[in-house]
Amino acid sequence: MRTSSLLLAGLALLAPAAWAAPDMPRGPVAEERARVDAQVNVVTSLIDTGLNEKALQVLADVRSQGGDDARLDVLQARALHATGMSAEARALLELHTARVPRDAEGWSTLGIVLADAGDVPGSIRALERASKLDPDDAVVLNNLGFAHLSANDAEEAVRLFRASLTRDPSQVRTRNNLGFALARLERDMEALQAFRAANTEGNARYNLGVACVNRGDRPSAITQFNAALEAAPGHPAATAALDRLLTEASP
Repeated sequence: MRTSSLLLAGLALLAPAAWAAPDMPRGPVAEERARVDAQVNVVTSLIDTGLNEKALQVLADVRSQGGDDARLDVLQARALHATGMSAEARALLELHTARVPRDAEGWSTLGIVLADAGDVPGSIRALERASKLDPDDAVVLNNLGFAHLSANDAEEAVRLFRASLTRDPSQVRTRNNLGFALARLERDMEALQAFRAANTEGNARYNLGVACVNRGDRPSAITQFNAALEAAPGHPAATAALDRLLTEASP
């Protein structure tokens, strides 16, 4: 299970279509399950490719035919949220999590919607429910870490980002998030190591510079932006950031 978020992963992977050999006919229950799975896969594919309005149209057709599989709730909420109907997404997910309280994906998606609406405490509660139900989901742990960072709890954010990377070391986004959390705690060398694990030297230095700006440490930010330009001459983002800081500092 993968959840999309604040930190932007896809909700689910598209599963291969199941099929039965001609000499092994399926009963009504298996046929219905295959039909619903196919509907879920189609809608998931549409959402994952950004065709959210089309996904909502397909979902409306499925609902009109009596489709009420719980997975459709989460997919509909994703599409609603992506098209700016976050209040409707939240209402649907609150009903869904009451209907299927052990669905980690439902809680995780609700956490993302709440975070985007500025309800950080609610987001943390929802993501904690998701993590308890699926403790090895690296994306949920990453998103929960981001929510704690938004709540100014950088220590807990660091713990969660590291837990996420233990489960999936390939997550570039999580390594960057870890770097920003460590920089918030002024552990700049550790932050730089995290950024370096996911970026070129120029981008790693630039990210640390941004983190220094975020905490109000302009002298350190200038040092890091200069280091980014030494590592990657002409780095456009570092050049712009450095020019902005120097302009603001001039009388």
